[in-house]
Amino acid sequence: MTTLTVVTVWQALSISQWPESWLRLVAYAPYAVMILGGFISLWLNRIQPFLVLLSVLLVNILFSYFAPAEQISIALSILFTILSFLLPLNLLLWGVLPEKGIHNHSFNSLAMAVFVAQGLLVYWVMSELNLHWIDAISMQVFPGVDFYHLSFASTLSFLLAGFILSLKLNRQKQLRVFNHSLVFVLLLMGLALNQYMQPGVIAWVSSMVGLIVILSLVLDSHHIAYTDELTGIKGRRALNESFMGLGKRYALAMIDIDHFKNFNDTHGHDMGDIVLKMVAQTLDTVKGGSVYRFGGEEFAIVFAGKTAHSVKYELERLREAVASQMIYVDAKNKTKASDKPVNVTISLGLAEPDTKHTTPTEVLKFADEGLYKAKRLGRNKLIHSFEKPTKSSPKRNSKKTA
Repeated sequence: MTTLTVVTVWQALSISQWPESWLRLVAYAPYAVMILGGFISLWLNRIQPFLVLLSVLLVNILFSYFAPAEQISIALSILFTILSFLLPLNLLLWGVLPEKGIHNHSFNSLAMAVFVAQGLLVYWVMSELNLHWIDAISMQVFPGVDFYHLSFASTLSFLLAGFILSLKLNRQKQLRVFNHSLVFVLLLMGLALNQYMQPGVIAWVSSMVGLIVILSLVLDSHHIAYTDELTGIKGRRALNESFMGLGKRYALAMIDIDHFKNFNDTHGHDMGDIVLKMVAQTLDTVKGGSVYRFGGEEFAIVFAGKTAHSVKYELERLREAVASQMIYVDAKNKTKASDKPVNVTISLGLAEPDTKHTTPTEVLKFADEGLYKAKRLGRNKLIHSFEKPTKSSPKRNSKKTA
């Protein structure tokens, strides 16, 4: 995304050197990119990026058909002033409102009302507003300076939008690439509007903005598909794909939280979620491996290029780290932290390829057998599947011991 931004700025500043045929072609680029981005947004049930793309596209349409950059006129001056003021506010609005999906009729009606109201405002300003007021809202920040053309009102609008969007980024709990992309979109559209007198700049920058939004949608979709929403670590799909590049030397560990069902029944599912997050965060400190949430209260760790013997001490460290964590539970309010400390433990099974277990899936099941043995031997243990337990263990039933 940073690379796209750098390329966009570089070419925008040198667009005067482009061949005439390129400039004619780039005039149509925003429409193609925005249509593609709009289709992807709707397909992924994302209304926010669709509205951002629509806002940028409307700016291109209004400039292209009512005030082309190569035709100096009062209409261009008025339209530039009002659009450069409204665009950052639109980007801010679509960025701070919650994502509702494309099927929320109330939100869609609100968005349509916002666009209609702004259309009426633009029409009224261009046809009815007194020139004295137009001069006031067009007041320049640096009068007589050639490199900065945004009005005082537009500058405040961009600064306000940038400040609030930056605050939202600092406070977001989960990674959303689209939120980051909005800051880039705001900066690039500010550059484009500042260079509005140069033919092709707005169309070029708008096209690249559309690509940035599309890229953010792809990355967000990848993150959602491969990351567990509750714990923030990679999920089972990412685990399965990690198997493809393991080679012949690796170790796999299966981890299960001891008595998790009883903990949930006693303290509530909210406290259960806290436990899952705590265990995931602790396991995510693993050195030399990658941790995944396998499902429920189970986790898996992949140690690529390592033997089971070489990672045993690291797994023991993780086991002890989880057992030493204290969780505070209120006996009266099971979902509220208070002064009653409890702790949880984990059981671990460890395995590596051998003559009988040659694929990662088989090795993972072999590690799961070690996990089951650890449960049978008292829990809060690490069992290497090659090790013989100190007492006999019956074959695993279809239903796992909690």
